[in-house]
Amino acid sequence: MAFIALYSLALSSTIFLLFNYSMEFVINDNANKIMKKVMPDLTSFNTADPNNITPETAAFLAYKIISLVREYSALIFAVQIPFLFVLFIIFFFSSISTILVSSISYSSKKSSLNEVFSIILNIWKGPMVTVLYVSALATGYALFVFTWAAPLLLYPSIITYCLATLVAVFALFLYSYLFVSWAMAIVVSVLEEGCFGLEALGRGEKLVSGKKLDGFLINVGFNVVCSIVFWGCNKMVFVVGVSCLGKILTDVVYTVLYLRCRVENGEEIELRRGVDYSKLPTNAQLGNEMA
Repeated sequence: MAFIALYSLALSSTIFLLFNYSMEFVINDNANKIMKKVMPDLTSFNTADPNNITPETAAFLAYKIISLVREYSALIFAVQIPFLFVLFIIFFFSSISTILVSSISYSSKKSSLNEVFSIILNIWKGPMVTVLYVSALATGYALFVFTWAAPLLLYPSIITYCLATLVAVFALFLYSYLFVSWAMAIVVSVLEEGCFGLEALGRGEKLVSGKKLDGFLINVGFNVVCSIVFWGCNKMVFVVGVSCLGKILTDVVYTVLYLRCRVENGEEIELRRGVDYSKLPTNAQLGNEMA
């Protein structure tokens, strides 16, 4: 587990530093180019004539600035995509590794790194589908909230700002509640063979139905810690590192919550061991053994 945490932290921090350096270079370089292309030749001005710049000239300059900004914004967006994709891949495989190692550790067994990597190569497609479904749900939820909150900002006043803040806080808490089932679906898609996508979402909702309050408190705690770190630290690389470690801890907690839910429901737990599975006893089996 320590290896996964350190490896994910090192990779995410390195990628973020490269991303930050690339963005600064692109923005500064494009800003200089815009200034050179847009700024008129000062020697062409007639200082005796205050109306030297005509409305047509001003309109042309404005159009030129907008065109250049649009062009360079597309370039900046193109630079962002590869870095964001790499960060997504790092967090994705870090989550799978954490869930697998946590489930194996819960069973008091050991597993080599080669075995964990072998499992990941065999199962990553299912969790990827589930993560894409969860991402689509989260994006749809964000757009829904924005649709309701944005009109409040069209009429700026203390009342509308307060209402928008209340909507944002309520939406954040509701998201923390909804994400319990979504996070459990990701754990399900990693630990249960052949269960992913919509099936994993339904399975996660059913499995965590009696433990949603626990998951909700986990999400709220994670969001509070990330908010404190974000607002209290000026170094974004530190924020990325704390977020990475927090995500790993959250995956561990959700894995334990998943296993506890299955045990309390009287279900046998089959943990992935290479291409085989090992079973954990249920509460009933433990009671019979103790008797």
